[in-house]
Amino acid sequence: MGSIEAPTERIVYHIMYETIRDGKTVIWICLRDTPNTIFSKFSSYELAVSIENVWFVDATITEDKTKAHQASRCNPLDYTCIIMEVVKLLKKYPTSLVMLDNIGILAALDRLDAIVRPLKYLDTIIRAEGGGFVTMLVNKALPGSVESDLLGLIDVIIRVDEKKIHAQVGSKELSIPFCFTGSELILGSVDADKDLQELFSLTPEEKKKLELEVEEKAHLYGGPIG
Repeated sequence: MGSIEAPTERIVYHIMYETIRDGKTVIWICLRDTPNTIFSKFSSYELAVSIENVWFVDATITEDKTKAHQASRCNPLDYTCIIMEVVKLLKKYPTSLVMLDNIGILAALDRLDAIVRPLKYLDTIIRAEGGGFVTMLVNKALPGSVESDLLGLIDVIIRVDEKKIHAQVGSKELSIPFCFTGSELILGSVDADKDLQELFSLTPEEKKKLELEVEEKAHLYGGPIG
């Protein structure tokens, strides 16, 4: 998350780009931007992505007139459909990075208590499959109490200002300088990649706990997952 002035979105798109370039799969849950708009933004940031490694679950209100490659469609706020589509893709492509674009849209369109359980369950499934969960929430876009409740759903919070990327989980803290050189995102710490990997890693005990949570809650969204 970050302020409107900070290049938060551009950094997120770079993260997605690097993930795709490394041959990993990105599953993009579209709430604000349609798949075609997302491809246009990649182009505007001069990032050439391979569409073979990007899958979309389009839950936007507007929807693309021409359906994008590798995109499934769910009605906005149909959490069961969204979760089941993501689960199908995770079974084909475990360890995928799942992008929710963006969590603030849900808070603006639905009651907070209605989105908590689906988001928690989705996060549990993603991590149990060895994947990662990324979303954006612009500072000051929501009332303080709502923003605070949403942040309570997130284990790792990354904040971006004009010069640094700040991340914190538990007692771990990172503050990494960054800049853009043309279309490249340059991180100022030689250990940045290692630090970020450790920040998001799960211990075997944590992974086992998540797998048990998935089994316990699978009945909420269409029966056993698998």
